[in-house]
Amino acid sequence: MRRIAYLVVAAIVAASAGPAFAQAGMKMPMKMPMEGPAHFAATRQAYTKNHDFLVKLVTLPQPIPYEGYFDLRFAVYDGHHPAKPLTDADLTILAGMRHGLKHGFAHGMQSSPKVAKSNGEFTVSGMYFHMMGPWVLKMTVSEGGKEGVAYFRLPCCGK
Repeated sequence: MRRIAYLVVAAIVAASAGPAFAQAGMKMPMKMPMEGPAHFAATRQAYTKNHDFLVKLVTLPQPIPYEGYFDLRFAVYDGHHPAKPLTDADLTILAGMRHGLKHGFAHGMQSSPKVAKSNGEFTVSGMYFHMMGPWVLKMTVSEGGKEGVAYFRLPCCGK
């Protein structure tokens, strides 16, 4: 019985090690399996679920670097009048990999991107894809008391 209890405790400790290392700013001591390069076209524009906003990807490095920092640039438009840019909108971004999950991320990036707004466009600097495969960007847009979420898929990575 003690051996079973020991194994249960060991499994709990092992399962919690990943978040503990991540919070401490450390890498896990084990390597995750690589999916290999993703081969699909990047999402170039996406409406928020409520259709209030249209987010367009303005610049994307070709190819997206693997294990290298890069920047992205976005613009936000009125979802009901797609030619009308929204210069007062705010944008936040989360990036991660789903690894088969329908919702949420199995893990995020190992960097914390910064968003800067200038002339109605948003530059996202500090992007860093540490694994090959499909990455998902969750873009939250807010403006004039409205908020919406749009998703982008980006393939990683070329050599």
